[in-house]
Parts: sequence; C-alpha cells; structure tokens
Amino acid sequence: MLKQKVLQSFKREIVKQPCIGIFSKTTDSNFVEAAGYAGLSFIILDIEHGIATQETISNHIRAAILSDLFPIVRVSGVNVHEIGVALDSGALGVQVPNISTAEQAKESIHAAKFHPKGMRGTCRFVRAANFGMIEKQDYFHDANESLVILQVEGVEGVNNLDAILDVSGFDVLFIGPYDLAQSIGKPGQVDSPEVLKLMRNIANKAKEKGVVVGAFSDNVKRNKSLMKEGFNFIACSVDVNIFSMAIHNLIEGKNCE
Repeated sequence: MLKQKVLQSFKREIVKQPCIGIFSKTTDSNFVEAAGYAGLSFIILDIEHGIATQETISNHIRAAILSDLFPIVRVSGVNVHEIGVALDSGALGVQVPNISTAEQAKESIHAAKFHPKGMRGTCRFVRAANFGMIEKQDYFHDANESLVILQVEGVEGVNNLDAILDVSGFDVLFIGPYDLAQSIGKPGQVDSPEVLKLMRNIANKAKEKGVVVGAFSDNVKRNKSLMKEGFNFIACSVDVNIFSMAIHNLIEGKNCE
C-alpha cells in the first residue's frame, strides 16, 4: 500500500539524516503534489495558522501520498477532536503546537493513538482505513505507526522540557523559534543570541534522550546551521511565501542570466 510505503520510508529517513519539508497554507492541492515531485521529504498542512477546510486538507493528503510526500497536519492545539479528524483523513503524522507540560504531551499522544498506546476515537469507515476496506485489526495496528510531533515554543515548555522529554509515545520535538522569541520578549528576533542559545539547549537535551529534534527555518542558510546542530526535521518557510519570493526574484532578475 502506497501510504505505508511513504510512512515507513520517512520513519527510516528521519532517524538517519536531516529531512527538509515546508509548511503549507495553500488551498490548491496541485501545489502540494508539485512539492512532492520536487523532492521534499514532508509537508505540514497547517490548520493552526492556515485557512484550508477539512475537505481541502483531505485532498492535500491525497496529493502528498501520490507524490511520495509525507503529509502531516498541524492542528490548532491540544484538541482531541482535531487530532482525530486529521488522522482519520489519512495524515501520516499530526503536529501539536504550544506544548507546555508533560500532561499536554500525554493528552496529545493519547488522542493520536489507539489502545494500548492511547484512546483515539474509533471509526474504521474513514479515509485512513480506505473507508472500511482495510481489515480491522490491520488498520488499528498500522494507524498507531503514525508520527506525533510536539512543539515546544514558550518559556513554560522550556522550563518543563525534562518532564516532556520523559513522556513516551511521540516521535519529534519541534521548536517554534518565532513563538519562542516572543515568549522571552524578543518578538521576531529569531536570530538573536538568546533564541539561538535556547534552541541549541533544547536540541541537546532532546538528543540526549534519543528524541529527533526539528525546527522552523526561514531560509537555506539557517537550514545548514540547523543540520550542523543535529536537527533532522527542518520545516523551511511556507509554500505561498516560497512562491511569492520566486516571483519577486524573477521580476528583479535575480534568477535570470
């Protein structure tokens, strides 16, 4: 099955080497499919700050799987319903922002996994189960292979980092530099020494616990520094901004000989 192939391939890749993806705020699934053909490893379909409807997200997931692109849905927060709907739609991973405590981490995992790993709401007549065409036990087993990505992006989360990292059942700890910068009184200053130091400290603690660490990046230069610091899950920019900047550079003649 294609989606299991995409899932297992990405899970092997992310523990071995840096993987590059993007956030997506588009409402056109053609852009998602094109991103896969371009060679991206993953795409984060954004509900927290995006405008796509659930129907659009489902189509985005189809487009991603078709082009061997790993689809993740970022929900708006520790929302049991949104986590379940995202996974029912066929997302192979769910990303939960603003994790500040171990209890929130546990609640997110609990919502994303079936028994015995959690208590996700159960319906096998959903897209993730091929609308009931996958054998029941195979579906419940395979569904528990989906990735859970937890975002730590504030002072409270940093203060509770050791307890969060001790929670079992999640796959990636993701750092949101913009929210992290704001939480220490430096909104937008993602390259400030204080923010960069905090990110390195978080990453080092995660790696000591054997947890894959990820972060948002604004540009290719930052991608390279994150790779050197051991980040294997790097979400670089947003599809609509990448498109806008490409058009801007075209107009400016930066990519023309």
